[in-house]
Amino acid sequence: MLIAALGWLTGSALGRKVAFYGLIAVAVGFFLWRVFAAGKAAERAKQLEASLRNLRTRVKVNDEITSLSAPERRERLREWVRE
Repeated sequence: MLIAALGWLTGSALGRKVAFYGLIAVAVGFFLWRVFAAGKAAERAKQLEASLRNLRTRVKVNDEITSLSAPERRERLREWVRE
């Protein structure tokens, strides 16, 4: 069955056209698949970068809070509660 289909594709003018356009369609599909995969990877990288930036900010704020004295820490917490 497969050999007959291959023989038809290579043996007739219509078959060669079908094979040619089929190969073009596969190549375009592969190209689009790679473009979309690259876009998804770039978006994942952006999200990871934002997540790391937020984590750095949290660590910095935690370090600031830890270094404050108890009265300063209470005052800072009061400011956050009022906001």
